[in-house]
Amino acid sequence: MRGKRLSVIALLLISLIVISGCCLRVIIRPPAISLIAPEDGATDQRTTLVLTWEATEGVSRNKKIPPEIVEYRFYIALINEDYGDGEPTEDKQVEKEGLEYDAAYKWKVEAIQSDNQIGKSEEWTFTTEKKQYAAPQIELTNPASGATDLATTVTLTWEATEGKQTNAGEREGVNITEYRVYHKKTGDPDPTEPATTTEKSYNLTNLEYAATYTWYVVALQSDGQQATSTESTFTTQAVQYDIPEIALKSPGNRVGGQPTTVNLTWEATPGKQTNAGERAPTIESYLVYFGVDGQNYGDPVEVTATQTTKPGLAYGTTYKWQVVALQSDEKRATSTEWTFTTLAPVYGPPTITLISPENGATNLATPVRLEWEAAPGAQTNAGERAVSLSYQVFHRKQGEEYPNAPAETTYKFLA
Repeated sequence: MRGKRLSVIALLLISLIVISGCCLRVIIRPPAISLIAPEDGATDQRTTLVLTWEATEGVSRNKKIPPEIVEYRFYIALINEDYGDGEPTEDKQVEKEGLEYDAAYKWKVEAIQSDNQIGKSEEWTFTTEKKQYAAPQIELTNPASGATDLATTVTLTWEATEGKQTNAGEREGVNITEYRVYHKKTGDPDPTEPATTTEKSYNLTNLEYAATYTWYVVALQSDGQQATSTESTFTTQAVQYDIPEIALKSPGNRVGGQPTTVNLTWEATPGKQTNAGERAPTIESYLVYFGVDGQNYGDPVEVTATQTTKPGLAYGTTYKWQVVALQSDEKRATSTEWTFTTLAPVYGPPTITLISPENGATNLATPVRLEWEAAPGAQTNAGERAVSLSYQVFHRKQGEEYPNAPAETTYKFLA
């Protein structure tokens, strides 16, 4: 009987222990917590983000005092980094600011109950959005559109700013990486290969004179966006030359004894370019002024060579001359005025032949008419004769001397 009693007591004790164990498992249940937003694996999230969750209390050991959640600990970290200390909060949400762009994060939450039991959520992940920027802005500054009379070396300048970030209040992380400069002379085909630079200026050299050019610039941003400026034009200055230079050569100034056919010669060079190092104009022709010294010039003779011949000049005459050089840019230069004198004529002696009365004639009347033929001496320094004759007639009675004062006449007889 005693053994039965002991068995019953033992059975009761075992049952009590089992029942107590079941009751204990129910009492110590921790709070439950579920993450809500952003969803697990969410992408393109803002860098300022509200993370939310839901939680319910667990079961306390003390049935008389219902348990309650007194605090949450929020954990967040980049996906490849360790969590730091949890952030305490009493709300079922946390607003996170300043998250990195285009980054993957992980997060979880712990609920702490009044009986110190802790419930833990799952770990979720999300990815933030990429930075988004507007296109860059660019504006040409110099030379002004339509500018004229520019040198043939021109510095193109512009201003440019990076595009502002459109999905945040501040701009960061984007920059202009390169500028592409397009330029051409009006009428030429569009360039296929632009000049490139990282500066906000670009030098153009060896441009043509009096030519109009167009240009524009494309700004390339580090996020792949680009902006194209408006097109601008400018015109280079016209070529500017000094006046030509001219110097007379021959005959020398104030020389005498020149023949009556004279070859006038001179030297001339185009004017040097005054707004560049090279000379490009040409002397197209010359105006030769020629006349008798002391008289006005007549109309000039235009020639293209640096010499001209003047035939048929008068003997023993002084002439003046000068030359004007006409340049292709319509500038001109006038030489100094020179003079020269032609040589005086030189003649041989005249020839004379007595005609009547014949030599040795007799029985002549006392009034006697003397006749002869004569010709001027030929010019020895030219082909033409340019003299006239006068005559001195010597006569005497045979046996007497010729008179010292002969008779003079311009006729070929003397009565």
